[in-house]
Amino acid sequence: MHVYGGTVRDAGEALRSDLDGFVTGCVDRFRRRRGEPPEDGEVASWRKSWPVLVRALLKAGSADLGLLLEFELPGTGERVDAVVMGVRPDGGLTGVVVELKQWDRFRRADSTEVEIARGVERVHPCRQAAGYTSYLETWLEDATLDLRFRGVAVLHNAGTDMAARLRAEVAGRPGSGDVPIVSAGDLTDTAPHELAALLRCDDLRSPAEEQLARFLAVEHRPSPKLFAELRAILAQKSEFILVGAQQAAQLRVAKAVAEASPDRRRVIAVTGGPGTGKTVIALRLLADIPNLASAAGPLSARLLTPSGTLMDQLERALEEQTRTRGLFAYPDARLGEDTVPLVDEAQRLRRDPRLVTALIRNAPVSVFLLDERQVIRPNEGVTVEELRHIADREGADFRHVELTGQFRCGGSQAYLNWLGKLLSADDVAEPWTGSDYDVGVASDPDDLERWIRRHGSAGHTARIAAGFCWPWPKRAAGRPLHDDVVITWTDGGERTWRRPWNASRVHRGPDGEVLAPKRTFWATDPGGQNQVGCIYTSQGLEYDYGGVILGPDLVRRDDRWVADPDQSHDQALNGLPPDRYLPLALNTYWVLASRATLGCRFYSTDPETQRFLAGLC
Repeated sequence: MHVYGGTVRDAGEALRSDLDGFVTGCVDRFRRRRGEPPEDGEVASWRKSWPVLVRALLKAGSADLGLLLEFELPGTGERVDAVVMGVRPDGGLTGVVVELKQWDRFRRADSTEVEIARGVERVHPCRQAAGYTSYLETWLEDATLDLRFRGVAVLHNAGTDMAARLRAEVAGRPGSGDVPIVSAGDLTDTAPHELAALLRCDDLRSPAEEQLARFLAVEHRPSPKLFAELRAILAQKSEFILVGAQQAAQLRVAKAVAEASPDRRRVIAVTGGPGTGKTVIALRLLADIPNLASAAGPLSARLLTPSGTLMDQLERALEEQTRTRGLFAYPDARLGEDTVPLVDEAQRLRRDPRLVTALIRNAPVSVFLLDERQVIRPNEGVTVEELRHIADREGADFRHVELTGQFRCGGSQAYLNWLGKLLSADDVAEPWTGSDYDVGVASDPDDLERWIRRHGSAGHTARIAAGFCWPWPKRAAGRPLHDDVVITWTDGGERTWRRPWNASRVHRGPDGEVLAPKRTFWATDPGGQNQVGCIYTSQGLEYDYGGVILGPDLVRRDDRWVADPDQSHDQALNGLPPDRYLPLALNTYWVLASRATLGCRFYSTDPETQRFLAGLC
């Protein structure tokens, strides 16, 4: 996605003749493609920064180069301010990633962060641009285009001395040290050919329309699965690249560790929706923290999670490496005073203030990674405000970092925005009009299973998950799988679909092949496509294609969602009144519908709800 794509010359003419109309058109394109409007502050920054950038490029003789404004990194929801596209002398295509800042002063800076006002830190613009270029070079592949990327930071309100000080902080640093900073004085006082060199466009010529079209159509190279990449992450050799707010979260924790002291503890909450990279950040920090210098002395880290599914996945991924034992634990584990707890899936912590207080009180730095929209039980759920309150009470500094760009659902922010409105007690559901994610409604369970198996036979992970609306009795070891999930419908006669829930243990066939993996590996292992998963075996994980069966606990009546707790077989929700059950049910189906990276199909056992869904997509 981008809000403008054309030549620098055309952008200059449009901005000069009708700035308001140009910006309004970009706002409309943003809203159509992402399913939400840009924030007012963002639109204001467009008005101030775009004309300056385009005038500079025109002055530098780059009128015929391509320009993409608010370019969305493929496979993510993260956006780059601008990308200037041109052809190198060798015929390859180059993108110049432009990071725009309106800063005219700062309080403090180092190679990673800039404090632009008291308590307001931002990632150093050179590091930010370097992260974007690294991501593009790593994840975009097209041999015929011979793609390369380079970065530049344009601080169009910054004085010469300010730019020089910020340059000095990253001088000699890999990646960020290669990103020049262009100041206000550079834009006005530099000769055109020198300005072109500063903007890193001096060796580029106009690209052909066909080259730009192919660039915009380049597919994001499939990223490695998280658990397969775990060893590389802990060895600090991973292909996973943190960008944007992910970088900010990592650097915020690193700074807290460096400044940690026994008499001033620090608490950091990292929030973000599905696929924003919370677990990747936690794992990167798990590897980083032991190597960071700290005022409190050497520190270690442990990743804590209340999720048994995530715990099993993490421990299995490293079971052959004895040196990593003890890296993962449940939140009530005993930790030393030199250990930084990294609490992933923190929204699943039980509602016991003593637990969170102990984690904060006993550690120099504590980190909580959570998504409040993923609270699924009445006795669970810690919020950012509760963390802030406990930190204040304990005399600890509190910081909050919000992750925005997401790397699941094909990077489609439009889908998550649509899903958020669909599974809301207040918002009005809208028809799906996007094209960057495969969304639909299955006509019946057989149709859903055919769709799942078609993708599974093509080499993808594909799973069906459902609300907890069918019995799940415990059975003795050695008993075969039982078809607990039974759905009956009418289509020219009565039809029935039967499947087992995910299994509590591994089930094998006569020749040893896995018929059903252990439930904590249902989402990732061969055989999982043969059972129905639930919220507890899918939360925190992902697969390529997902089917979601809405049970009779959540139905649509008179343009609103109606909850029926009596239809739930989840003992944790027994006895809840409908008004308390409704938000938990909406959250549950939100989680189930946001696990798949490439496509999702819905089916409801309730005919009226099925008709409602079919009318939307």
